[in-house]
Amino acid sequence: MSRFSRSDLLTLQNYPLYIKIGRTQARIMEFHREMNGRFYVSFSGGKDSTVLLHLVRQLYPEIPAVFVDTGLDYGTEVFM
Repeated sequence: MSRFSRSDLLTLQNYPLYIKIGRTQARIMEFHREMNGRFYVSFSGGKDSTVLLHLVRQLYPEIPAVFVDTGLDYGTEVFM
């Protein structure tokens, strides 16, 4: 079950960018505190993981990023 209703999600989507960034930074700081700074960012090179890595590194530059090249590119693979 989601902790947000559809109405909540629509409201969150309409927040200005600076509020979205601030809320995300607060969640990152909370996670950092809960994990005692022992975590890493899984980085795929896509837009979402790039933004997350940027936000994490602004707050905690020592947090490592992990990239794994599986050799699979779902946009070009042909499945039979």
